[in-house]
Amino acid sequence: MESVSGIIPPLLFLFLLFLLVTDRFNRSIITALFAIFFVIFNFINFEKAVESIDFNTIGLLVGMMIIVSVIAKTGIFQFLAIKMLKLAKGRPVRLMIYLSLLTAFLSAFLDNVTTILLVTPVTLYITKILGVSPFPIVISLIYFSNIGGTATLIGDPPNIIIGSEANLTFNDFLKYNTPVTVINTFIILSLLFLIFKNQLRKKKVPLELIKKIKEERLIKDKVFTLKAILILVLVLIGFVTHSLTHIENSIIALSGAFLILLLSVREPDEIYKEIEWSSIFFLISLFVIMAAVEQTGFLELISNGLFSLTKGNVELNTYLILLTSGLSSSITGNLPNTLLFIKIIEGIAKMGVDVFPMWWALSLGACFGGNASLIASAVNIVGADIYNKNILENGQKNSPSQKINFINFSMYGSLVTLVSLLVSFFYLKVSFFN
Repeated sequence: MESVSGIIPPLLFLFLLFLLVTDRFNRSIITALFAIFFVIFNFINFEKAVESIDFNTIGLLVGMMIIVSVIAKTGIFQFLAIKMLKLAKGRPVRLMIYLSLLTAFLSAFLDNVTTILLVTPVTLYITKILGVSPFPIVISLIYFSNIGGTATLIGDPPNIIIGSEANLTFNDFLKYNTPVTVINTFIILSLLFLIFKNQLRKKKVPLELIKKIKEERLIKDKVFTLKAILILVLVLIGFVTHSLTHIENSIIALSGAFLILLLSVREPDEIYKEIEWSSIFFLISLFVIMAAVEQTGFLELISNGLFSLTKGNVELNTYLILLTSGLSSSITGNLPNTLLFIKIIEGIAKMGVDVFPMWWALSLGACFGGNASLIASAVNIVGADIYNKNILENGQKNSPSQKINFINFSMYGSLVTLVSLLVSFFYLKVSFFN
């Protein structure tokens, strides 16, 4: 550091992380204020602040949010959830398995926060019919939204950022992340089955009540639903063929978004209100803050320290990034954590080191680390809030319930994360260093 002013941005960033951990302030507002402070006091000039914002990431996120918001109103997700109930024949353990698999699949191709917003209320309705505690099922769905989101470029915001910064394609994520996600899905599903099977046992199954539910009625406009799903499929095809067309993922997502808006009978302003603008502004602010911290040389210092610690060993660096990014996500949240480690990996790359395996270590660490604690991922907070409001405020008289809090979420989540990271360790070793 050349001056005292060079120390201030890293210290402010650490202070911001502390504020985010305490959760005393709205994360998007406090982060935006810090970013504006950095610009006002010239820790980063306005031009560089604008340049630091990854508009490909922002465009991709906004585009997918619009598409999912429109499709969500068609009733297709609720339709699928009821289908899972009927497929499970009213057996709670089977229902947990089927809904977990559905959530993991949907989270791989949609915004996982939206997936939780849609699946959780339906799950609460279903468990009320069955007369079982919704706690084990809902908490499993939250874990699997993070696990499923790991599989693809668009499944979880950390992957969107990593893909854009490291120039990784949709197909790259299918090749490197999807296999380990599938492996982890079945291992974690088996683990949660062993943990929760006693809570979900029920002798009498009300099949007659289940048969009375007409899921077809949930889809009000079948023609538009088909059109909306077709647009989503075309967008996914656009992602897969990126290496041939060279069209940016953000352009593909936004094209699908505005096409679906054109066909929708809903007013665009109504749909715009449903975009998670708080997450968008949070991310934009983080880009600016990390750029300010990076130009002080602080992150380069960390990169050099990490490189020296492992004596330049790429394999050790990869494992260290997997472990530290996974565990530290439980404290800082996986979005700030991802941006921090991206800069560290880029610093290592400047030394002429092959950092390709490290990108996948970061992706797996950040996404699977999202299950480590209640504050590790936005999905966790959203899912827990829906559950707690519906169960504890309104009450579910015919089944025992317990609040999802930091302790019980993290107790199971830390175990899920450690197992996922262990599987990822062996996967990375076999894939890159065998």
